[in-house]
Amino acid sequence: AAAAGAAAVAMELLAEGLTGGVGGLVGRAVAFPFDTLKVKLATGDSGKGGLAIIVRRTLQEEGPLGFYRGVIFSVAEAMYQKSLYVLVYAFLKDFYKKLARREPTILASLLCGYFSDLFCVPFSMPIEAMVVQLQSAAANVSRSAIIKRSLFTYEGLSTSLKSGRAYLVLSLKAGLEFAIFDKCKALLLRMRSSEQSMGVDLAPASAFGLGAMARAIATAVVYPYARGKALSQAQLAPSAYAAVLQVLRNEGAPALYRGLSMELSRGVTQAAVMFMVMERVRSAIKDLILG
Repeated sequence: AAAAGAAAVAMELLAEGLTGGVGGLVGRAVAFPFDTLKVKLATGDSGKGGLAIIVRRTLQEEGPLGFYRGVIFSVAEAMYQKSLYVLVYAFLKDFYKKLARREPTILASLLCGYFSDLFCVPFSMPIEAMVVQLQSAAANVSRSAIIKRSLFTYEGLSTSLKSGRAYLVLSLKAGLEFAIFDKCKALLLRMRSSEQSMGVDLAPASAFGLGAMARAIATAVVYPYARGKALSQAQLAPSAYAAVLQVLRNEGAPALYRGLSMELSRGVTQAAVMFMVMERVRSAIKDLILG
């Protein structure tokens, strides 16, 4: 009986992980052009113009496909990273519930999300750093050379893992995002249960709106450090912290938020679509795996 129970829990976690993977893939694919523009805004010099100039230059030099440079690697990374993240997050929350004999508080959910994201960093950083370099490179730079240097040299791998230290701060974003979503989802489901039978999944529109709100709040909290990480991954600063100090010294505090509007457009779109897809496919995936 104990073995059967453990197997059922493992399959439940696997289903959650696959749900996160599907949501992460679709969300990243939909929002990827925003991601490219965000990286170009965050890593470009202040004298190179704003969003309109960057869009015009990209279209002139590369056409519409210029906004999708590195998309295959990015959606693959999003799929396995989010799958692993949601699996670990579900495991930690379940562990907390057994230990505390109650549902996780918002602080407990935040910590579960934070440590889940940190766990994923070594597996996702090399591809993530490579995609940032592909997005920020000039049109005439060899893409194959960037891929080879990032993934198949000691220098490229060590640099990407070094930039991953920024996630000691940035993992708070994932923790905040999922904690806010989970708590608001529980509240909405309780309100709905007073009118009809209690469900476990939100309607697509509700999941979309709630995911957008959760991501917007989390992004606003950590964005300055996120810009520092982007500068570090584009090899314009030795570390995220050094990049933040460099921007403060050379351009002032407001420059730390350059690209925030595009990051909100990208991140909110990606998270909203991801949570909507996850709520939509969770039952189907569990039925497929658990029978």
